[in-house]
Amino acid sequence: MIRIVLLLDSLEVSAWVYESILQVTKVPNARLVLAVINESPKSSGKKSPFLYRVYRYLDRKLFLKQPDAFSKKNLTSIPGWNVPKLLAQPVQKKYSDYFTSDTLEQIKLSKPDVILRFGFRIIKGDILNLAPLGVWSYHHGDPLRYRGGPPGFWEVMNQEETTGAVLLQLSEKLDDGMVLYQSHAQTDPLSVQRNANKVFWTSSYFIARVLNEISVLRLEKWKRKVENSQAPKKEKVPILTPPNSSKMISAWLGLWTRNFARKISEGSKKPYWEITVANRTSEQDVLNQAFEFKKTPFPEKTLEKGSFWADPFPLDFEGKTWVFFEEFDYSQKKGKIGVGHWDGNTLQKTKVILEENWHLSYPFVWEENGSHFLIPESAESGKLFIYKSFEFPYKWESLGVFFEGEAFDPTILKKDGIYWLFVNRRPHPGTSGFVELYVYYSKNLVNPDWIPHALNPIVSDVRSSRPAGRIFEQDGKFYRPAQDSGRRYGHRIKIQEILSLSESEYSEKTVRIMEGDEEKGVFGMHTFNFTSSWIFSDAYSRK
Repeated sequence: MIRIVLLLDSLEVSAWVYESILQVTKVPNARLVLAVINESPKSSGKKSPFLYRVYRYLDRKLFLKQPDAFSKKNLTSIPGWNVPKLLAQPVQKKYSDYFTSDTLEQIKLSKPDVILRFGFRIIKGDILNLAPLGVWSYHHGDPLRYRGGPPGFWEVMNQEETTGAVLLQLSEKLDDGMVLYQSHAQTDPLSVQRNANKVFWTSSYFIARVLNEISVLRLEKWKRKVENSQAPKKEKVPILTPPNSSKMISAWLGLWTRNFARKISEGSKKPYWEITVANRTSEQDVLNQAFEFKKTPFPEKTLEKGSFWADPFPLDFEGKTWVFFEEFDYSQKKGKIGVGHWDGNTLQKTKVILEENWHLSYPFVWEENGSHFLIPESAESGKLFIYKSFEFPYKWESLGVFFEGEAFDPTILKKDGIYWLFVNRRPHPGTSGFVELYVYYSKNLVNPDWIPHALNPIVSDVRSSRPAGRIFEQDGKFYRPAQDSGRRYGHRIKIQEILSLSESEYSEKTVRIMEGDEEKGVFGMHTFNFTSSWIFSDAYSRK
């Protein structure tokens, strides 16, 4: 049992803090034993400049996102809350707080294994070494690029592709402790409020995940993993503060100027995807082949403006290559699943084969034991459904619900008699579906009983989480195509080598990156699949 002490300024906390502590109470091997309440909380810095405060006020009014991570909730409303309180008066020195010897002795009586900091200012002194696992605290930003704050602000103003968040074991140096967990989300191009909201909601699950990881891996193995995962420290990372008036004016003007131009451009040119294809020159090696993708023309019809084809999944059957794809219908604002015969030049005999009341995309199709199965993305419905062909490739029937819950880009891998289901999910309504990859496993394909991986989510990074096609095997190794949506949705594809996959372990590394030629107007690609002769992808542009 891991005994936990909380450091708080009040029992009235931000909603994301409430969620974080709520998740901790759900961890079987964890117990809250004490809440240390700051009797005289102070700001951790001087008052922010006036124009910065005006900007943040207006930004919040214009772009307040629900659910609001910064609304207030009382911890006593957590079911079963009976955590003892200890009122503490810290020794306050400029921007730091120190704990008196009496307070430290009272905390020791609770025999904490770890201390979680949600209040006080920069804490220093003996408190950092009081618990065996130290003091854990959040930094909302990538500490290799940004120390200090404000959280999520400079990433928006500096047009960073991603905004990071980490859980740290604190040291005496500001935002420079050992990283226990980290995540990266796509930076909002316009609003600091929206940017921070999704990042803070995502971070509210970090502590519970680390506690669970300790339980799964056991303490010593977990410690080794954490130590081995530390990135090299940079010598000089600036400690940032809110901008002064002149910098705020410059940042504000830049923000609105570029976003006004972006909206004008997006208003005149709609997002457009099209299927691309390349010859497979090496049957044995698709990792190192140089691809020359070409666009596939529409032979039988012209799609209305705003409609497109994307997400190609090819499959060979009786000497022919059939390509399944999403057909996005602009007038209905939803996707359908289509299929066509690839004759080496165009897609022939195209037809919509699946249409539901909800959006469909990513038609993951495969053959097994002489039967063909199809699992399209149907996250809008809140469930996944599995279909079986009774007259390939045009006629399919539903076999029912395949997975309960919202799931993006479902991808199946069958390995050693076990079905592994990879999907992106949102842990909370305030988070993004692009950031976190979950995996589940089952011995059965029809009516499966999906068991969640012990370390879900196995990836928490918008740059490599979301599936981009079938997992494939080469030279005895498995490779997972993944979307990198850091710069924009579907920006590029990463090929991730799966280093370990079991019920309690997962690791991967990037071995190849593929992206479109922006000079030719191709701003993204987010699908990668192949047959023995052809490699299919898709290309994003605006038309």
